[in-house]
Amino acid sequence: MKRSRILSLPIDHESDVGICRRKAVALANQMGFNSVKSGEIAILVTEMVTNVLKHGGRKGKVIICQIEDQSQQKAFEVWCCDIGDGFESFKEALKDGFSAVETLGLGLGSIRRFSDELEINPLASDSFQEMYFEETYKNCLRSRKWVPVKQWLGLHKQIEIGGASVPKPGENYNGDAYVSTHINDHETLVAVIDGLGHGKEAHLASSIAKEQLIQKAELPLDTLMNHVHQSIKGTRGAVIGLAKINTKTKKLAYTGIGNIECFLFDGKERKTLLSFGGIMGHNMRTPRIFELNLQAHNRLCLYSDGITSRWKPNDLDWDMSCQKIAENIINQYSRNNDDATVLIIRYTP
Repeated sequence: MKRSRILSLPIDHESDVGICRRKAVALANQMGFNSVKSGEIAILVTEMVTNVLKHGGRKGKVIICQIEDQSQQKAFEVWCCDIGDGFESFKEALKDGFSAVETLGLGLGSIRRFSDELEINPLASDSFQEMYFEETYKNCLRSRKWVPVKQWLGLHKQIEIGGASVPKPGENYNGDAYVSTHINDHETLVAVIDGLGHGKEAHLASSIAKEQLIQKAELPLDTLMNHVHQSIKGTRGAVIGLAKINTKTKKLAYTGIGNIECFLFDGKERKTLLSFGGIMGHNMRTPRIFELNLQAHNRLCLYSDGITSRWKPNDLDWDMSCQKIAENIINQYSRNNDDATVLIIRYTP
């Protein structure tokens, strides 16, 4: 990471809340964030500085800067450090409603939601530490928010997508969901999400995950998974299969946590893409990315465990439209005791 536009601001008085917020928003605007995203940065910096004054011994420091990764993607980064005793359970403190004093307890929850990445006491390089942290601080939060890549609106002529999802029979709420969104003219993000269990609480978890996947679709897959993991903490949790299709490089990247099934089918052979154990929002392993080459007329299939495993690709007519294939799978192979979702994607160069 390359850092620039670095600004160090002290915290020891209520007036510092407004100063830090204004400096952060000014930098965000210069970097190209729109008014909505700049507003989110204003909220998270305000909450960080306010937490120092309420919980952090009323003495601390904020470092704001621009960072740039190897692919030249830029992000707003803020470090906020204090001399307080910290929270006994940082994970509990991140949930809305937690409060160590008589407040609403919305601060750290807002910071988590408005951050693409959030770390407690992250490691810093020796030079960065020496230059900007000459004093000793007990606790530090680091938040990053990536500059959104401009979304390309329209159909992707090389990608055909079909999806179908039904709730458990008798349920009003569907605990499953799926995502298909075009990031630009050659990248498409797709996902199948299964909220734990079924009913209203499962629906809440999958809905939040879906919203975050769409809003942050331009992020690298591992970063995106970590962001969703943080975003659905406090919910029942979910399992997710997530794929990014790049028709320019003819590559498919996949990562999954939990029991979402995924395979690539070329009309003859089926290549299974693995998901790893865990529950997003609770206990997630480090995401592992699998990459495959895309070939003409490959079909990608993702489905939740509401679809029985007692079927084979050769049981279906893959010359039908992706939507028809998805509907046929739901009608023929969905279980009667769970929500069920299937997503079919065909690559046609």
